[in-house]
Amino acid sequence: MGRSLDSQLGRYINVATLVSLIASVLVILFFVGALNRSAARTDRQLLTAGIQSAIHHNETWVADYGWWSTARDRLEAGDVDVLSDSMASSFSDHLGFDFVVMSRANDARTYSWHRDTGQTPLESLLSARDISALRQDLADAYARGAYIGTHMLTIDGRPYLASVTLVGEYDDRSATDPLTGPVLVIGSALDGQFVRDMETRFLVDDLTLMPADHDSSDSDIPIADASGHAVVQLEWTPSRPGVETLRVFALPLLAYILLFIGGAQILVYRARMLGRRAEQNEQRAVEAATTDTLSGLPNRLGFTRFIESEAATTAAARGEAAVIYIDLNGFKAVNDKAGHRAGDQVIETVARKFSGALPDGTHVARIGGDEFACALIGSGYAGQALPIARALSASLADPFEIDGRFFEIGAAIGIAWSRPDAVKTFSQLVHDADLAMYRAKSDQLEQPLCFDASLGLENDQRCSLESDIEKGIERNEFRVVYQPIAGAGDGRTVSVEALLRWDHPTRGAVPPDVFIGVAERSRLIRRLGDFVVDSVCRDIGPDAGFTVSINLSPAQLNDPDLCPRYLEKLGAAGLSSRQVELELTETVLVDDFDRAKERLHEFHAAGFRVNLDDFGTGFASVGYLHMLPFSKIKVDRSFIAAIGKGEGPNKMLQAIALLGDALDIDMVAEGVETESQAAMLRMLGFEYLQGWHFGAPMTARALKARMHEAA
Repeated sequence: MGRSLDSQLGRYINVATLVSLIASVLVILFFVGALNRSAARTDRQLLTAGIQSAIHHNETWVADYGWWSTARDRLEAGDVDVLSDSMASSFSDHLGFDFVVMSRANDARTYSWHRDTGQTPLESLLSARDISALRQDLADAYARGAYIGTHMLTIDGRPYLASVTLVGEYDDRSATDPLTGPVLVIGSALDGQFVRDMETRFLVDDLTLMPADHDSSDSDIPIADASGHAVVQLEWTPSRPGVETLRVFALPLLAYILLFIGGAQILVYRARMLGRRAEQNEQRAVEAATTDTLSGLPNRLGFTRFIESEAATTAAARGEAAVIYIDLNGFKAVNDKAGHRAGDQVIETVARKFSGALPDGTHVARIGGDEFACALIGSGYAGQALPIARALSASLADPFEIDGRFFEIGAAIGIAWSRPDAVKTFSQLVHDADLAMYRAKSDQLEQPLCFDASLGLENDQRCSLESDIEKGIERNEFRVVYQPIAGAGDGRTVSVEALLRWDHPTRGAVPPDVFIGVAERSRLIRRLGDFVVDSVCRDIGPDAGFTVSINLSPAQLNDPDLCPRYLEKLGAAGLSSRQVELELTETVLVDDFDRAKERLHEFHAAGFRVNLDDFGTGFASVGYLHMLPFSKIKVDRSFIAAIGKGEGPNKMLQAIALLGDALDIDMVAEGVETESQAAMLRMLGFEYLQGWHFGAPMTARALKARMHEAA
């Protein structure tokens, strides 16, 4: 019996040992293959990123040099000497490209310079076929919304990557013709230096250039442009860390049966180290592809990846995001007067200044030649977008000293927000901030410009709408309607809000957020504000048993005579300032708090009640409520609409109601549409309710009839 048990134990141990050995060998072979495949993928990713980085660098150079109206004028005039001197300076400043070609409109005349020939222009460096192919790739880039094309070609048997763009300064490049306009071509040789740089940068062995028609393998990568043109391909010897690992452990493997557990742990440890190295190399490839080499900031690709990240998209969906778009003023003058090397120094200095002016947690990137963008996520950062934009502008206040010369560099800045009441994606924010920046640049504004709906109008539309507003005031097309505000306890009307409406004879009903924005920038806002007050004086008698709320825009606070003029108008109609409540949104406080504070205290001292409108949609600090003489806080309708959609909205409204109680400020709920909403708000402690459940905006006559029936 004992011998049988020993035999069974021995057999079990032998079988277990054999199975363990076979399994271990299979695992080792699997890891060897996996490590080799992972290393090959990493090498391919690194080299692909290096090729894209080289193309991006070449396109950056052609973008910077292409924004050169002086060169276009010299090209069209045939002033070869000046162009040759500039090319000689460029070749001495930059070691990254090898030739430059300029071709006049419709290729009437082509000038070429090569690093090997100095400043002497060549009669023919690129053939007509090459130029035609470059123009076609540029046209393809136009179709993709870009204005730079890249084409792979050979010159005298040597491969080059060449980037092309229209030369000259254009307000709208999309309106230019890439097939006929004057073009600038910058080319970089794909030679031994290129190969050595790739080997050094990405730690790849035996890297060589082979013809594009060479038999391809897993260790070949064609160097191709966006249209698929390729003249050469990279061939290298893939690293084989798996084989190296197996060679290191060949001898210990002979004793592996006795040291199975220890050997397995060592192998796992070695595999982890090699995997960590592969991850680090992959991270380096990602950083190389997403970083602007000149400024050290993220490039357009890096910025795009950030705004498409989960954290950024979630913040935008919550209405807690903003984008600041910046375009440098005076940068072209530096390039024209001091050369592109000085322009590069300006970009490097601006990047340092911007990084120093921004708080931690913000994301700033260089989007183009002299354009930067800043993405802010989270209510704390997005709420400070305007002060941050002003800090960026202030960081450029001091002149830039370059080689003993001083240059004034400013910035046109546009800002766009995603707010809880107006949620936008980051792509919309970039578009809106870019639009605001262009408006700030065209209007030569020294302060950042915030996007509003009227900026989406074309210039002709905006001018036409501005003219129509002025005519509409003269033709009495505007009217004021009144929406009741009820007491929460008994539902009786205790106040009304005066709302301005415009029924245009051909445009129809024009939304207030469109015509108010145009009126603010054209200074017609004063006439519209006076029209509302005059209408209130005419429609509401001195014996009315309710107050009237009138909205004020930020632009109206610039008027130092606003309070005295309103008092005079009300007094002439027999009304008291106690019968009028003035409403301002949180944006007024963020734009210029000191000016708003001064005006609000002036109104309060004159007897007006001051209310904070649309509370919760902006980013004003709760601390403002202690410092300003608010009588009421009107909670935005977006909070009311969320009632019944979970405990979160109800708790939020309860917290807001408790805040009003703590500050001894009455709370008004806007957008009440149902009795169930009204009941919940009464239970939470809101004093006043406003919405269609208590009455739609109505004419003065309808309001008087309603009040008469209620009496």
